[in-house]
Amino acid sequence: MKAFEHARDILLDIIENQQPFSVAIKRVFTQTPVEQPLQPLVRSLTSCELHHHMLLNHVVTKRYPDLALKDRLLIQVILGNNVFIKRVPYPEVAIYLRDFMVSLGIEEQSVEQFMRDTEPGRQLIGPDVPTNTVEYLSLRFNTPAWLITMWQKHFGIPNTYKILKANNQAVFQACRINDLKANADYVLEHDSYFIKGPCPNTVIYQGREPLKLRPLYKDNYVFQQRLAVTDILNKFDFSTMFGDVLIVETRPNALYLEIPIATNNKNRVQVATNSIARKLDIQKAIGSFGLANIVVFESTPKLLISHVSHPQDFVILVSNCSKFDLIRSLPDFFIHFKQDNIDGLIAEQKEALHESSKFVAEGGLFSYGINTINKKEGQNLIANFLSEHQDFTLIHEKQYFPFDEMNTALYMAIMRKKINNK
Repeated sequence: MKAFEHARDILLDIIENQQPFSVAIKRVFTQTPVEQPLQPLVRSLTSCELHHHMLLNHVVTKRYPDLALKDRLLIQVILGNNVFIKRVPYPEVAIYLRDFMVSLGIEEQSVEQFMRDTEPGRQLIGPDVPTNTVEYLSLRFNTPAWLITMWQKHFGIPNTYKILKANNQAVFQACRINDLKANADYVLEHDSYFIKGPCPNTVIYQGREPLKLRPLYKDNYVFQQRLAVTDILNKFDFSTMFGDVLIVETRPNALYLEIPIATNNKNRVQVATNSIARKLDIQKAIGSFGLANIVVFESTPKLLISHVSHPQDFVILVSNCSKFDLIRSLPDFFIHFKQDNIDGLIAEQKEALHESSKFVAEGGLFSYGINTINKKEGQNLIANFLSEHQDFTLIHEKQYFPFDEMNTALYMAIMRKKINNK
């Protein structure tokens, strides 16, 4: 039963040391070490516990509140196997679990009752938690109560329930076609693991092999992009509407690829990113895709004045945010993200909006995008920005949800700077 203990050790690294899921797995696999044949099982057990962490923690803590974290997590890993993924047969696990709990000094009668209450097929959420409560939804969908309450306030109870259900599904591996090399028909013809996406120039990868290993991806025929982003950009004619484009990112994105590809390298694009490592990654990708007319520099929004010499026709701000779009991709998302993080993010976004807006030409467009579901960082923040910047008007805003056709959590606002008729 070493797999359960390895999974427990990974969870300890994630929770106690705040290590990301992928980093913690690598650390335990190399330091323990974990034999290769056992690694897939350990990974599955760890992921399962994280996907149901709030429920499993509720069940164990309610009965045994004084257990040490390492012991509680081991029981939770075992319960995750027994109730959800069932990778290790229950008869084998039952003996191991009973012996372990007795070794902790728990009375045998209590252990037997606990095992009856949590055996495969039993409902883990007890009748003491009504199904019409936020607590029930929190336990069922592994989402903090504060966030469910906020979503209900911002988007209503029906939409909140749809968000929670969608977050329990895997996110689409959506890709944008590199128009400079191929079209959607070419991709579909040469790799059957791709299917057509819901908007033009997009495909969705459905294979089991990692996308990065597929020949069409390695050879830059496609690149990963959220469907909603392409849906928005498809509404603009860059060849006639814009000359100079400035992308300001405080969160990584793929617009530096999509805009030049969509315009056949005709627009002048500047990309401001806030780290040297990210700048080098962007420059490498630009070279790999054979793109031109792109300048990349390292800068915070506040220091743009040192790099941008004149107003731009289109300024796109991709801001750091709460990243609720990643809930579907990162099983440990809520281990790391806390409610208190939001206020700091809003202050950062407000400054980025103000500084980036200085470089929009009269009559030009200013776009703000965040991959999250949160009116505080989206609609409310833009309303505040517009009240403080009377020279801008809102021409379009939209909140995309993970349950939409575009399968994306994204808020986008597009504003126009007024022409000063002096």
